[in-house]
Amino acid sequence: MDSQTIKYIMIPVIGAIIGLFTNYLAIKMLFRPFKPIKFLGMTLPFTPGVIPKEHHRLAEKIGETVGEHLVTADSLHDLFKKDEVKNKIYKALDSMYGQFGILSSFITDDIKQMISEKVIGMIDTELPSILDEMDVKDTVTRKVKEFSLERLEEIIISVTRKELAYVTYFGGVLGFVIGCVQLLIFVI
Repeated sequence: MDSQTIKYIMIPVIGAIIGLFTNYLAIKMLFRPFKPIKFLGMTLPFTPGVIPKEHHRLAEKIGETVGEHLVTADSLHDLFKKDEVKNKIYKALDSMYGQFGILSSFITDDIKQMISEKVIGMIDTELPSILDEMDVKDTVTRKVKEFSLERLEEIIISVTRKELAYVTYFGGVLGFVIGCVQLLIFVI
């Protein structure tokens, strides 16, 4: 292979490498560094990373989303309408009846059914007020704020690993395409 051909191949390849590296670096900079870096008394730009810098605001948004949209009185009410949830409660109560010894023989299936329905109804009715007192939003917000930055990074990456890899690879593809365009401009 002559040196001219190598030059033609290298331009798109170098573009792909630059694209891969810059997207990889940009993703890393979402999470790192965890603390501001000072140089000559000034904080370097982009330090700390976006996630560490916005940790508390992110925690508040997660708490708000969970508390106001995911774990709500309506979602719990819907949960207790599901047959599999009712069956689990029936089974739990049924195993409890067995602990009554000889008295359990006096509890008929009709009584068991009635008690189970009352318990499910009571849970369905009382759980929203318990949920309000528990304040899911504040509980989730506090818990997320307590996560170390390393743990938060681990959680976010575990959820988005595949998508972040695609972003990195897309940078390589885009860099390769830009390298091909540069090659065309160079040749023309």
